[in-house]
Amino acid sequence: METVAQTSISRRGFVKLGMFASAAAAMAGTAASNLIEVEPALADESSETEKIRTICRACLNNCGMIAHVRDGRVVKLEGDPGDPMNKGAACAKGLAGIQALYNPNRIKYPMKRVGERGSNQWERISWEQAINEIADVMWEYYQKEGPKCLVTSTGGGGNPQFFSPARFLSVWGGGNFFEPGCAQCYLPRNHMEFCLNGTADTSLADGPVTEVYLPDCQTKTYVMWGVGPSTHGIGSTGRVVTELRNNGMKTVVIDPRLTPDAARADVWLAIRPGTDVALMLAWMRYIIDNDLWNKEFVTKWSNLPFLVNEQTRLTYRADELGLGSHNEYVVYDNNTQTVRAMPYPFDESIDPAMFGSYTLPNGETARTAFQIMKEHVDEWTLEKAAEVCWLDAGEIEEAIKIYVEGCPNAGISLGVATDQARNSAQAAQGDAILDILMGCIRVPGAIVQDRPCYVEPCNYVVQPFGLHHPDHPLRMPEAEANARLGYTEHKGLGHWLASHIPTVLKAIETGEPYRPRIWIERSGNKLAMIGNASRFYDAMMTTDLNVHMYMHWTTTSVCLADYVLPTAEWLETNYAQDRLNTYAIRRATTQLYEAVDECMHWSWLAAALAERGHQRAIDSFNPDIAGKFYGTYWKTYEEYMDYVGYFVGSFYYGTEDWDWATFDAQAPSEYETIEQYAQKSYDSHLEPDENGLPVGFHTTSKRTEPYFDGNILLGLTGAVDGSGSMDPATDVFPASDNYNPLPYYLEPFESPVEGDPGYDANYPYVLTQGRLPIFHHGTLRNTPWTRELWPYPEAWINPETAAEIGIEDGDWLWLESKRGKTQGRARVTKSVAPKVIYQERFWNPELLDSDDPNRAWQAMNINVLTQNNDECPFNDVYGTYTLRGVQINVTKADGAPEGVWTEPKDFTPWLPEPSENTGGGNAVYGA
Repeated sequence: METVAQTSISRRGFVKLGMFASAAAAMAGTAASNLIEVEPALADESSETEKIRTICRACLNNCGMIAHVRDGRVVKLEGDPGDPMNKGAACAKGLAGIQALYNPNRIKYPMKRVGERGSNQWERISWEQAINEIADVMWEYYQKEGPKCLVTSTGGGGNPQFFSPARFLSVWGGGNFFEPGCAQCYLPRNHMEFCLNGTADTSLADGPVTEVYLPDCQTKTYVMWGVGPSTHGIGSTGRVVTELRNNGMKTVVIDPRLTPDAARADVWLAIRPGTDVALMLAWMRYIIDNDLWNKEFVTKWSNLPFLVNEQTRLTYRADELGLGSHNEYVVYDNNTQTVRAMPYPFDESIDPAMFGSYTLPNGETARTAFQIMKEHVDEWTLEKAAEVCWLDAGEIEEAIKIYVEGCPNAGISLGVATDQARNSAQAAQGDAILDILMGCIRVPGAIVQDRPCYVEPCNYVVQPFGLHHPDHPLRMPEAEANARLGYTEHKGLGHWLASHIPTVLKAIETGEPYRPRIWIERSGNKLAMIGNASRFYDAMMTTDLNVHMYMHWTTTSVCLADYVLPTAEWLETNYAQDRLNTYAIRRATTQLYEAVDECMHWSWLAAALAERGHQRAIDSFNPDIAGKFYGTYWKTYEEYMDYVGYFVGSFYYGTEDWDWATFDAQAPSEYETIEQYAQKSYDSHLEPDENGLPVGFHTTSKRTEPYFDGNILLGLTGAVDGSGSMDPATDVFPASDNYNPLPYYLEPFESPVEGDPGYDANYPYVLTQGRLPIFHHGTLRNTPWTRELWPYPEAWINPETAAEIGIEDGDWLWLESKRGKTQGRARVTKSVAPKVIYQERFWNPELLDSDDPNRAWQAMNINVLTQNNDECPFNDVYGTYTLRGVQINVTKADGAPEGVWTEPKDFTPWLPEPSENTGGGNAVYGA
């Protein structure tokens, strides 16, 4: 750490940085008019300033930051030039960290509701009282009803301890865990793409795509499908994609909005929201029909040559036909014109037929998986896709050609947009198939790479990883795991140990198959993030105990909670984070009030339950049972920190001797050279295993599986190889109706296409959403800098559509669906296609102290309009409900919602209130 004299940045000094102001204005033409000039507010320079290298968590990009701390207070934040990914760049979200840290609306102490639920009447209580009273209720219900009485939840929004609630449920012994973004944001890609390519998903926002950060990146073409790096990750992903594009990398952007990345793309396809899979199927057909696929890779390293059982839809194993072992698959050999077993990995004497139908030794016929795929996509001409997706067929062809020309040193990043529609699993399949067809896997420049930090799903240290392992000593009992609400119908949720949100709500509403009684929530504002928020509110008002853990007061705490527990901001926490070939560290710069890192909330609850006799909670503190690598619960924050140091040391650096002090002394540091890091992925499937054979891919066949028959086994058993614990005889799906091996297109249930069953002339427009550069999910709506830049939600409307409705730029609007009505302000722009309306999720903290705090989540929140009811079908594999492609009507409003803040001066009450470093909750509550 370096100690220097340093002048802090003024309150609004950062908005004077011309580059950022220009970029913000270019996003939508909004920011510049909301900035006002003020005199700089200079901090006292009489004290020395300590520079602390840390890691931001204002979003998922985890950019390296330097915090300037003077007299125990953070006075300035800047990007860390030494970070290998953001290289000193920082965005508005990260720079607002000081305002979030010292926000007047911090939850400072444990609070207990004293009036009616939702009345916003509270009393301050001690940590001891809060933990013990909550534990008393939990223990009472546990003894009466078992673990099913509990629901835990979390959210993105800057939370690194993502799997803490799931970890707690394993100790608790059952119950349900959900997260709004799980089935609706990242799980479909994180699971399904890995199942097909045996490597990794292609999310640019969540971290697996590291190829673009390499010093000599060889990516020739990058397709950003529903991805906006210049919006979601300005300092890291946005920066690096811009540099690569400036150096000649070609880009294709598929997005309903003209994002900054779309504006500079070689081709922008302004797709109709919810129709992505239709376009993917057309890309597949074009590649197959024009013989553009990678012959070498697909023939040797995919399952497309394998013959398929027409009844079961599974690829044949050689022992089924008396041709070899169970580990071998069956192909038709053009050389001998016979059906033969294909030894792993490949037999050069065999020339497998890629297409066709052939007679088997038992007299039946079977097609190759590639033939089935070819027939499956046959109807999807460019012209049909253009009609369905509201695109031009010539532009679709141009985009495909640009992609193909760059392959295999190319790839597609699929974004959250496709996770928020009923075709979520199928879009992830489509993305994986396209890169497999072109061989864009584990070669220089490919987006799909196999690097060590992604050997487990979601790189969060305190998950811990072992929760996914059958040998974990405190793994949730099988019967309870299978009883998770919605899991039987949507088994892909099991990958994140999650439950299905609409099924959880139905259980609370009806008591079927059982009624959860207690809800413990750790994230920002579920009423802003959950689809059809009104239904969620009504259900959660009927539970017996609601606990909210968060940094700031939101509508979840004010309107629904019985107890509110203060959680630490990222500047108050210690953590570990991989950054390419280095491991970096988040160092606590201060600790305020009685806020504490959320890992301790759960640990303290486990300790209280252990005192009451909960055996699994008792075991969770016993290293002989829980295991050192899996991790016991922690009695103090120092114990947690030492576990983080131990885990990083053992997993990345090959030593079990590390504690936090050892890690802190050397972080950030390289655990291998950048050259080793890059090369480790390339052709890694060819590395020999213990038998001298190539290790292959992380799939059942050890090959990529674009024909994903494991999907059928997933639906029947809960595992892609059929090894799951579910009994097929009791499963809700017969094999003929189960998940499909190939992606298929479903028209959005609420459709703008006249004549479609989901068409309703009363709702003629298509609503979509997307991230803003200054907010992450529901966060930072209460920091003055960010709200000055984007004070209210904008409804982007094409001029043609605006004229049809009779509205002008700046008009206040009503947006209405079958589920509700909310407001936004018109931004008339050609940045969206006709008939498409874009508006982001929003909520208004300024209304929390009003006569009706519920207006804070109702006044300008499009999740009043979206759905999570049975009326609109869910995705089969993940249970995804629809957040994009919803049909709405738009009319002119008389003005802004009463009481909302729209002008820079309005946000003065949210200016930072410096506080002394108190040590946080860990200093006032111990073991």
